Amino acid sequence: MLEGFDIILLAFADWRASWTTPQQIATRLAPENRVLYVDVPRSVFFFLKKADPQGAGLWEGERAQEIRPNLHVYHPPHVFLPTGYLPLPLAKRTLDLNGRLLAGLVTRVAGDLRFSRPIIWNFSLLHGHAVARIERCINVYDSADEWTSYLRTETGRRIVQWLEEKLCREADVVFVGTENMKVARETFNAETHVVHHAADYAHFAKAALPDTPIPRDIADLPRPVVGTIGVIDPARFDIDLIRYMATQRPQWSIVLVGPARADMDLRPLHALNNVHLLGNRPIAELPSYLKGFDVAFVPYKVNEATRSIYPLKLQEYLAAAKPVVSAALPAVVPYADVVAVASSHPDFLAKVEQCLKEEGTTLPQARQAVARRNSWEQRIEEKSRHILRILQRRKEGAV
Repeated sequence: MLEGFDIILLAFADWRASWTTPQQIATRLAPENRVLYVDVPRSVFFFLKKADPQGAGLWEGERAQEIRPNLHVYHPPHVFLPTGYLPLPLAKRTLDLNGRLLAGLVTRVAGDLRFSRPIIWNFSLLHGHAVARIERCINVYDSADEWTSYLRTETGRRIVQWLEEKLCREADVVFVGTENMKVARETFNAETHVVHHAADYAHFAKAALPDTPIPRDIADLPRPVVGTIGVIDPARFDIDLIRYMATQRPQWSIVLVGPARADMDLRPLHALNNVHLLGNRPIAELPSYLKGFDVAFVPYKVNEATRSIYPLKLQEYLAAAKPVVSAALPAVVPYADVVAVASSHPDFLAKVEQCLKEEGTTLPQARQAVARRNSWEQRIEEKSRHILRILQRRKEGAV
């Protein structure tokens, strides 16, 4: 793993939002490196939006703080210009202005921390125009998702496609989560590498421990409990599947743990008495909720938005040793030996019922063995090897 570097990590999610890839990587790099985690740059009009389900809050000013030794978090002020609905030529100019401003702010904070020629590790399109203006020893672009899938306007998709190509071309190395994502990007950068998402194995394996408590709001529900953990968004989340399972099996308790995006219409679920929307929960509590599940499931549609994703929750469920049922996502199919893969809503229902009958098998141990091989430590070491290889090649070329 990387050691002794200054690292500026430009994230697509604020530090205090639901934990995902940037936070997981930052915490594991910090013990042996100095890390500056930069929250999402937001526009001056952010306060006009509904409350952010990821916990970002409304308008607030600049904030920098040390979270733990070697790990600092910087929250930029909400002073940036919006670009989402602008014509592409004007959007490019606006993004350039935003990039200049953001680069100046981040450079100032990094200077206060006495960072020297840091690794720039960028996860976010919104940070993209700042990267080239920040002193660095290497530019890493971690393309975490197919962001065009979440946009409803053609203008927005064109801006994102242009940004994605720009960031891939400018990066020294590009990381993606699936083979499909690699195909779309390796024409822009030959140093494009597939590194799947992972699990915080030690944390989520607590769900299998006898002394881990089950939260009251799930312990008292009628059994069986069929549950999922994660952000509920309209692009990926299959609300029709939830309705189908709830109406076909009214004796089941179907539990959704996680924040819902503001544009997600949950009204079809409100009339279903056996669907329980528990909202966001701290990451520290998630193993306890998983312990309360009889079956964990991945309720994603199979569409253009999910064709290239690798569900973060997959390895977390496996670490918890829980039976898992998932839609037939391309990234999930290779795990069919430890995951029940469903091809339709009736098949999904049947697969859950099969999992509920699971007794006396070695599958729990097999699931955890898979999750141990797919830990964050393993993934960061894999990415570190690519970064160190490129840095060494550049050093040898300079001799």
